[in-house]
Amino acid sequence: MRGNLILLVIFIIPLIGSYIGWIIGKKEERYRDVFNIFLTGMELVIVTFLYKKVTVKPMELYVPDIMGTGLHLKLDVFRYIFVWVTVFIWFLITIYSTQYLIKYKNRNRYYAFFMLTLGSTLGIFLSENLLNLFTFFEIMSFTSYILVIHDEDEYAHEAGRSYISMAIIGGLILLMGLFLLFDYTGTVEISLLASRFMYLDNIKYIITTLIIIGFGVKASMVPLHVWLPKAHPAAPTPASAVLSGILVKTGIFGIMIMVNIIMQGDIAVSTVIMVMGFINMFLGGFLALFQRNTKRILAYSSMSQMGYILVGLGLIGILKEHKEIAIYATLYHIFNHAIFKVLLFLCAGIIYMIIHDLSINIVRGFGKHKTILKILFIIGFFAIIGMPGFNGFISKTLLHEALAQAHHKHHSIWFTVAEVVFTISSSFTVAYLLKIFVTIFLEESEKYRGQYKSHIKKRAVIPMLILSFMIIFIGLQPNIFLRFLDGAVKNFEGHVYLKEHFYTISNIKNSIIPMIIGLIIFFGFIKKYLRRESEVGPVYVNPSLNWFKLEENLYIPVGKTLYKVSSAIFHVIDRGVVNIVMHITDALKALSGIKIKKPEIMTREFKRPNIFNKEYIKRQKERFQEFNVFKKEKVKEYKHELITFSDILEGVRNRLNSIIYAVFIFAVMIIIILALLLF
Repeated sequence: MRGNLILLVIFIIPLIGSYIGWIIGKKEERYRDVFNIFLTGMELVIVTFLYKKVTVKPMELYVPDIMGTGLHLKLDVFRYIFVWVTVFIWFLITIYSTQYLIKYKNRNRYYAFFMLTLGSTLGIFLSENLLNLFTFFEIMSFTSYILVIHDEDEYAHEAGRSYISMAIIGGLILLMGLFLLFDYTGTVEISLLASRFMYLDNIKYIITTLIIIGFGVKASMVPLHVWLPKAHPAAPTPASAVLSGILVKTGIFGIMIMVNIIMQGDIAVSTVIMVMGFINMFLGGFLALFQRNTKRILAYSSMSQMGYILVGLGLIGILKEHKEIAIYATLYHIFNHAIFKVLLFLCAGIIYMIIHDLSINIVRGFGKHKTILKILFIIGFFAIIGMPGFNGFISKTLLHEALAQAHHKHHSIWFTVAEVVFTISSSFTVAYLLKIFVTIFLEESEKYRGQYKSHIKKRAVIPMLILSFMIIFIGLQPNIFLRFLDGAVKNFEGHVYLKEHFYTISNIKNSIIPMIIGLIIFFGFIKKYLRRESEVGPVYVNPSLNWFKLEENLYIPVGKTLYKVSSAIFHVIDRGVVNIVMHITDALKALSGIKIKKPEIMTREFKRPNIFNKEYIKRQKERFQEFNVFKKEKVKEYKHELITFSDILEGVRNRLNSIIYAVFIFAVMIIIILALLLF
């Protein structure tokens, strides 16, 4: 228990460090930058040293009386993949940020929320309790929102509204699913849910749908992806890099927990996830072809790459007893995507630091003579398209083999269609990355002939060199990382997949075919139909700007309509309730005005009789005799006067007060007696 407190330390360090860094930054920004680099570096060292312990036995920590159900943290090999790549990427981007943000405003605020986002993200990956996970998930949404709107211009605020609106809606839907989940199972502990969930009837599919929608927003799952192409270009490049490389993985992590652990790879849910993955894969790549902003192209690329991962998640359930290769493929691509996508974003950031623009029509020819930047971009480019010798080739080959196994197992024509979509989507990746590379790094432009070396410091280039080295190392030595994934496969009750021969003729051929088709798409479609000649030279056009937009043409109008309709309905209900209350009030007022007679005894002062008075005794005897003789006759002894109904209510209230006081005194006496008896 005491040794596992390190799990608490892992995500608390960035949370406390964000405040300390903010205090330091108010006095000296240089010291704050050094402090943040040291803090994220320390995180990386701590997590790295936990590897041997985690591979032997999972680490768990339970802290009661926090968040209602307690704080339950767990670190096994499956979670370790997410945690390690998070702290690794954060460390490199923190170094990069110290160069990138030199000319930015609100740098102190940026670093504070950057570290808060790190802490909440680690909290998500460490959570073994879905309520804990949800809490950190929502914290991460709000802290990362500040990163998205950092520039505080009109476009940044528009992107921020889209981002936070989708995050809140997704969070509410996720919370609804968690309420139902707890109501039907009595727990939100991930380790207990699988055994209890299997006994539920069809309500489990409703719960699963709600939870997947909640996580699907962050994972940019179609049609919940609308925030992605806005948020990535709006945020500073380091924030865009973590949004694409890490934060979208929090949604993937949640979906993986729900589909492959709690639902245990239910065939219906897995099929839906796989289909949604193919839609993501195809649509994200297709829309990326038309974009002109480099970061927006990379944003749609992230949407497409999440499609590959979702396909892998679906194949885990579809392959059932042969699911091992799908697990390896999915986890491998989660790791690889974080590496090569962050590298591509950092390359784009270098361009923006100098030109302050990322439209390929404006920065055309910038990288023609920038040798180092060109090589770094080529490495990221080759990795994402699956070129042999780079890390993307390994995970894409595994995904393709998992898809081929599913085709062989089920013999359905739909898997033939799926393989075609897989190939075409990979071709789109080649085409839109080639569009960036050819325009920026191969075309000539006299105004960018200078090297601009004075603008770029080593601390911006070193993180990119490290990422490039990892891409090539994993591509050449894929089985080293494959062995690292063995422990994670056991988490999904799969058998360890011993060894895979990646560099076969068949696998290389399968990777080359999409590249050839991608070249055809680039030269036959992009350069022919999307490129126009103008007075300033060739420019690219984007006809997709005039297409149907989900957010502007569907979500916002539907949201406004629902708001107006619900407002009208609740207005009618509200007026109805008000009218009913007013009628009841008027009726009571009318009733209170009715005058009735009351006995004189109610108005005269009551005096205690003297029972020893002879005259009193004589009068009482006479009355008693008179009553016996004339008992059928009503005796009118009291004078009467007119009173109102409200006077009677007041009298009743006074009498009730007397009763209440009496009951209260009696209760106090009982409590005192019980206390004396007990003590």
